[in-house]
Amino acid sequence: MKNKSHITYEQLLEIVSWGIFAMKMRGNSVSDKKLETIKKIDGAIYEGVYVGSPGKDIYYMLPYLDGKQMIEVAKLLSKNFPNEPPRTYANIAACLRFIYGQFEKQGSLKSIEDFKRMKENKPDWSLSIKFLKELEKELKILNNYYGLAMLYEMKAHRLGDEAVLNNDSEKLDKMEQAYLKVIYYANKCNSHKHMFSIYYWASEYFRKFGKTNKAIKYGKLAIKNACKYYLNYFPNGEDYYSKRLSNSFNYIRKYDINNWKKFKNKYKKNIKNKFK
Repeated sequence: MKNKSHITYEQLLEIVSWGIFAMKMRGNSVSDKKLETIKKIDGAIYEGVYVGSPGKDIYYMLPYLDGKQMIEVAKLLSKNFPNEPPRTYANIAACLRFIYGQFEKQGSLKSIEDFKRMKENKPDWSLSIKFLKELEKELKILNNYYGLAMLYEMKAHRLGDEAVLNNDSEKLDKMEQAYLKVIYYANKCNSHKHMFSIYYWASEYFRKFGKTNKAIKYGKLAIKNACKYYLNYFPNGEDYYSKRLSNSFNYIRKYDINNWKKFKNKYKKNIKNKFK
């Protein structure tokens, strides 16, 4: 740990108050007129203005925050979460992922190289988890179900990483329960994206762990729910999930031979038309 933080506590509070992570996006950039009124902060990550802000600044400040300060930051951050699912969720997801210090998407699932890197240099998420527990309390006080869905999604991803990196079946069980929590909160706020994507990621982690039956189960749920919700969330389609759901379909064909024909007849047309 460095002897001095990169910004002051007061500056962190100011960055958090901007609510950039909940602002609208256009493509891969934040697109909001509010940015014009923000006075950037020297020393902050990209002067405090970036997709996923204030996630990285919070992460780097965690070693310098006491319990009371963590609560204050969490309280301020919670007030900026949208109550309803925004059209684009990448900014909010990035913010929560950055708070874990996870600056790359997909964690241990991204590639063989990333899996090896994380296995050799196991990440320490203890301070991140401590802070995010406070954020969860604040979101529950506000009955912000969308915020809780996003929070549990990121929590489940990291539990999945820990499970496959350490061959930890207990963490795998906790991962599964966390993903089911996402579905619970997503149903409360009609977050259609979560209705299928969460099952997909659960399937991927079970595949990585070698739990074929669970991987098939959640792969099927991903496809089933995507057929129902996919076009509601992405009316023009989106390659990101099109390719992944097609990958799930092929996995089921390979490993669920006895039940494959029935499943194929029911969903193949949807896969072809909706998931390319």
